[in-house]
Amino acid sequence: MRPAEPTQPAGKRTGAAGSAREKTRERAPARMVRQARLAAGFFTVFPFSASGSLEEVAAAGYLLPLVGALLGGIEGLVAWGSLRLFGPLTAAAVVLAAALLLTGLHHMDGLVDLGDAAMIRGSASRRLESLKDRTAGTGAAGAVLLTYLITWTALAELGDLRPGAAIVYFLITAEVCARLGLVIAAQASRPSHPGSGSVFIDSFKGGAGFAALAAAVAILVLVAMPAGLPPVAASAAGAALAAVLIAAAARRLFGGANGDVLGATVELARMMSLLAIILVLKAGF
Repeated sequence: MRPAEPTQPAGKRTGAAGSAREKTRERAPARMVRQARLAAGFFTVFPFSASGSLEEVAAAGYLLPLVGALLGGIEGLVAWGSLRLFGPLTAAAVVLAAALLLTGLHHMDGLVDLGDAAMIRGSASRRLESLKDRTAGTGAAGAVLLTYLITWTALAELGDLRPGAAIVYFLITAEVCARLGLVIAAQASRPSHPGSGSVFIDSFKGGAGFAALAAAVAILVLVAMPAGLPPVAASAAGAALAAVLIAAAARRLFGGANGDVLGATVELARMMSLLAIILVLKAGF
């Protein structure tokens, strides 16, 4: 007769399911680090890129608010330092240049294409073809000029209102809200056609989108502690308004949104976010 095999306590038993769960727990931190590298590498010029498909980058999109917080923190430090050396107008130009260069002009490209396509008369398919055109026309020049002129003057006024360390908090807020705008626009849109934009839109309509919203809210709550709730809440409202309007316009003009529309949303949502912050600060909040 074979001796009975020793039994393990219930809490220490392992099986295929338990082993799989344990491996998943072990892999989770490494997976998050890889996703952070994917998000930072795709949306910024930082050399954090890791090999991955576009679908994997879209799945890592829930980290976009963290990318925005990182960019806003750097821009805030640039603003704080520039205001020690220059007047508000020059300091604002330096900060805007930093904001564009840190993203490799990635979202500005979408603004350029959207400006040109919006000027086209005719069907949605004709406008979509214009979005793919690599040449820039009057619409592109107008979109870039108006968006960045308003953003520049808003940054200058913010620097005049809050020249101290508080400007760091407000620029973190603006950049997080700009990414919040992208997520909201994606959730409020349907893809205009299959492509890179449709991958992000589909991802943000699922778990990645809700996780990104939760991350943005968490960061904004933390920033509101030193910066004040009214300007932070106004900033989020301004970005959300921009996102909803852009999504509605994209649906009417193109039948839906694509990567250019989402990229342009970041630039326009940042502009609206800054304007909202200034309105609240000037109102005495």
